[in-house]
Amino acid sequence: MSQQIRRLSRRAFLQWTGAGTALALAACAPATVQSPGTGEQAPAQAKTLEFWMWNTFAPPADEIMEQKLREWAAANNVTIEISRDSDGNQQTKVMPALEAGTLPDALFVGSGPALLMMDAGGTRELTDLFAEIGEAHGGWLPKLTEYVTREGEVHFLPYSIDTPMVQYRQDIFEEAGIQVPEGQWTWQETRDLCLQAQQFTEEQGKKMVGWGFGVVKQQHDGWCHDLFRNMGADLWDETGQNIILAEQHMEEATKALNFAKEAWDMGLFPDDAASWDWSSNNKAYQEDQAILVINAASIYVWATQNKPELAEVTGLAPKPKDVRDTTNAGLRYTVVMTKDVRDEATTLDLIRALYDKEIYAPWLEAGFVANVLHEYDDLPMWTGKRAQFNLAAQLGVYGGYPAPYDNAAMADLLGPNDPIGTMTVRVLLDGWTPEEAILEADQFSKDVFRRYF
Repeated sequence: MSQQIRRLSRRAFLQWTGAGTALALAACAPATVQSPGTGEQAPAQAKTLEFWMWNTFAPPADEIMEQKLREWAAANNVTIEISRDSDGNQQTKVMPALEAGTLPDALFVGSGPALLMMDAGGTRELTDLFAEIGEAHGGWLPKLTEYVTREGEVHFLPYSIDTPMVQYRQDIFEEAGIQVPEGQWTWQETRDLCLQAQQFTEEQGKKMVGWGFGVVKQQHDGWCHDLFRNMGADLWDETGQNIILAEQHMEEATKALNFAKEAWDMGLFPDDAASWDWSSNNKAYQEDQAILVINAASIYVWATQNKPELAEVTGLAPKPKDVRDTTNAGLRYTVVMTKDVRDEATTLDLIRALYDKEIYAPWLEAGFVANVLHEYDDLPMWTGKRAQFNLAAQLGVYGGYPAPYDNAAMADLLGPNDPIGTMTVRVLLDGWTPEEAILEADQFSKDVFRRYF
C-alpha cells in the first residue's frame, strides 16, 4: 500500500466503529466416508470454514444463498459456519472483529469496509483469483478491474452492483395529465413534476408525498449525494486525497443546498423525513405514500413478488442530472478472504463456487442487485423494466468520483456523520445558512482525511 496512507491505530478503529456485536453461528453436520477395507462408514476429516453474510431487503435471496452455501459445503466435506446479521451493521461489526482477531475466513462486505480492512492489513491478496474468475465467466463488467486494482493488487472481489434508480408512480402522473420525460430527468423536472403530482393527489382527497426522501446524516438512498455531484460540487479532488469543498466548490454546494431547501419549503418531503430509518424509503413507496423515490431494485422486486399491481404502475428512470449526468453504481457486496484464514485452499474453493451459476444466478434472480460478470448479462431477469438496473450497472461511475476510485479515508468520511448528509440536515432542519453548513463540513472532512494523508 502507498506510504501516503497511514495504518489506522487501535484508537482510530474504535472511534470509527464503536462496539462490535456478538456472532450467532450455525454449523452443518460433517460428512462421512467409508473406512478403507472395512466397508463401514466413518466420520471424515471435515474441513471447517467460517463465512459472514448479511440480511438484505430481499429475504428470498438471503435464504437461497445460505441454502446454496450449505449444499456446497455438504458436497465438499466442509463444515461451514454462517453468520447472518443486519446489512446495516457491517461498519459496527467488521472492523472491531479485525481488531479483536475474530474475523471469519471469508465474508461478504461492502466496498467501503473492504477498503478499510485492506488498509488495515486485514485481507489476503486475490489478484490471481480475480483474473481466474473473470476468465471463467466471460469477463468482468466495465470499470471493475480498474476499480478493484489498487497498486497492482486485488484484495476484494466484486460480487454485486447496486444501481439505485428513480422509481415513480407512472399511473399518478398519467391520471394528472403530466408528461413524463423520456430517459434521464433533470433535477428541476424531478422537483416540479413531483410537486404537480403531489398537488393532484391532494385534490383527489389522498395526498401522497412527492419525494420519498429522508433527511438524515447518513442517507440510505443517497439522493443528496447525487444532487451535490450532479450540480458540480465535490468534497475531494481527482487524486482523492485533498478536500476542496470550501475552496473550490462553495458556489456549486450552495446551489445544491438552496435547491434542496426550496423543495423542502414546497412541502415535497415527508413530514417525518428527519426520523427515517433504512427501510422507510421502501415502506413509503410500498404502502402508496410516496410518488417518487430513489432506491435500488429491492422496491420493484418486492412489488413484483408481493404487490404486482404496484409493479405494473411503477416507472423506472436513471437518477436525475444537472450540469453532470453522472449516476453512481456501487459495489454493495464484495468478497474478501481475511488475513486469519484457517484453510486457504478450501476458502479459495468456496469463493470460486460463489460465482458459479448454481449459486450466483438464483441468488441474483431472487435479489435486487446487478451482476458483475458478463456470463450473467443474458439472464431472463434482465428483460422488461428491470433491464434498466443492468444498464445502469454497466454505465455508472463507482465510489471515489471524481477520483478513479475511493479509498479508506473516503469510507471513513462517509460514515455515520456523512458531511453531505450533515450539510443537508443543517440547512433543511437546523436553520443554518449554506455557507455555515459548508464550512463545517469542509473542516470535518479535512480532519478525517488528515488521519490518512
